[in-house]
Amino acid sequence: MFFSVSGLLQEPVGSKRKHELGPQAPLLHGTVELVRLTHAVLVCLSGEAAVDTACSRCLAPFSYVAPLQFEEIFIQQVEVATGAKVESEEGDEESFTIGLDHTIDITEAVRQYTEMAAAMQPLCQPECPGLCAECGQDLTLGACACDRTPLDSRWAALAELRLRSNG
Repeated sequence: MFFSVSGLLQEPVGSKRKHELGPQAPLLHGTVELVRLTHAVLVCLSGEAAVDTACSRCLAPFSYVAPLQFEEIFIQQVEVATGAKVESEEGDEESFTIGLDHTIDITEAVRQYTEMAAAMQPLCQPECPGLCAECGQDLTLGACACDRTPLDSRWAALAELRLRSNG
């Protein structure tokens, strides 16, 4: 997702441009506002991202929509009018940068913020029963034939004795 900011970088500080995310980003919907700063552009994104993942209980793949909102500063590398290199401040090494062709690529910022917005333990449905701990059967598809009676560890020795005497 690229945005040309060569015109914006020639305008006064505080100038704004607003863009709607649409066909160029099919998995992302929302708005992007670009604000001119001194030797930088502030990118404000507000929207939703489609996330493909797997259920943490039954491992079934599913998709959901995650809210996405961020503000990031993209540092200018060269002057638009002269092509002269812009001196970077200390700490700018890890910042997002405006390309030498005066375009901003927000793909990496969107990826990072989508990862942060993603659920830690995504569920395909709130009451997902998950997989059987004994046989691995997906319990959303139906019950398995495993014995589900809880075993009290205090009586385990007697249960073992009963099994030996029966057989």
